[in-house]
Amino acid sequence: MSSSKTDSMTLSETLAVAVGLLDNNGVSSDNASDKQEDSSNNHHHQTPIEKSIDILTKLQTQLSRSGTLSNNEVIDDVATSSLEFIGVEYHLGRAFLMLPTYQLGNNNNSNSASPSILRKTNITRATDYFHAYLKKVDQLDLLNEATIKEYHTLLDMEDIDDDDAKSRPAPTIRMNQSQIREMKIQRFQRKRAASQKQAQFQSLLQRRSRLGLAQEEEMEGHDFESLSRTLYIETLRLYAEECLEEIQSCLGELEMLEMAIQMERGRMIRQDPRMHSDSRNGAADSGGLSSKQPLQMTQITQHPLTGELQLQTQQVMNGQLKPIMQRQEIANQVFRPGWNQPTMTLEELGERERADAIQRAEQQTVAEAEAKFRPRRYEQLVKDGMEDDEKLVEASAKLDRDWDEWKEENPRGSGNKMSERGDRNF
Repeated sequence: MSSSKTDSMTLSETLAVAVGLLDNNGVSSDNASDKQEDSSNNHHHQTPIEKSIDILTKLQTQLSRSGTLSNNEVIDDVATSSLEFIGVEYHLGRAFLMLPTYQLGNNNNSNSASPSILRKTNITRATDYFHAYLKKVDQLDLLNEATIKEYHTLLDMEDIDDDDAKSRPAPTIRMNQSQIREMKIQRFQRKRAASQKQAQFQSLLQRRSRLGLAQEEEMEGHDFESLSRTLYIETLRLYAEECLEEIQSCLGELEMLEMAIQMERGRMIRQDPRMHSDSRNGAADSGGLSSKQPLQMTQITQHPLTGELQLQTQQVMNGQLKPIMQRQEIANQVFRPGWNQPTMTLEELGERERADAIQRAEQQTVAEAEAKFRPRRYEQLVKDGMEDDEKLVEASAKLDRDWDEWKEENPRGSGNKMSERGDRNF
């Protein structure tokens, strides 16, 4: 951006242009685009993210020189028009996280660092800006107790020296998974509450604009200045929650990048010097097979059920054939569990159990109703209070007679034949 255009724009408009480049991926508002089209030629090669970083860096310098924000102030001492400038470091952190992994202004340099090293540099700078923002809002007494507690926990995890935040060693304090999960849940709840408040105050501002109210007129207990101030404060609190979330994500990504950088360095150390030979030696060697390459064999089999032909590549190692795992086979086995998966959800299981219970209850009711009018002993009829039913009494009397006749035909002990066994002389 040329100096003439920068001077013609206010600080608030400059910030809006930078945030528009970040949020809209280079497509900002029409008013901001008109003011950006006459930028100097040395910035034409920049991406929208790089332009936003350039704008925000210059804006940060202007704010520092003008003394718009003082380090010894609290939130009540900051003017409403200056509240939005507190989030400059937050937007710078966002910008460095979105920055592509190549060197600024040196895209075609063949000697540039690896993407892992550039990404680590971007994440480190973004984390520094996020910490600078959190430190600023903490000094302004803008954060609640839960946010301050989590911020200090992250500081302990990183072992940051407040006097020299750039000399950051590796994390020394670890949290278990349950503590991390609880911290994420609480942060999500705070972030959702701040988002809801922000949407509510934005809706009130839009209503004031539609109704054409004057700035000094109140609506729902707020005039224009108090409503704008409250909206800025809630937005800054939302930025703080997002900073905490991004810092925690950056810690995990930095660990993976450290591993990737070490692996890249190891590959460079173990690299065969013959790989750097001239093209003639490379062309001569490419004509034959390397003696160190193991012998490979492809086995063609047929699936016993589907009849589909299957190819399996094997290689000879130590006199034995061992299968070579293909990329797709490895990918298919990554998230494959070693136990049987459920065939239905808990809700479906509950519905099935409920239907079975209702069916059993109905069958039991029908069985009890049928058993009530079934013939049985007269003593049982008296006990059940059914002795007045003539048909049931007659059927029960027949049942009693049949039982008595059976007992007469089969006296007690008649079926015992053990007495006829053995020697009768003893």
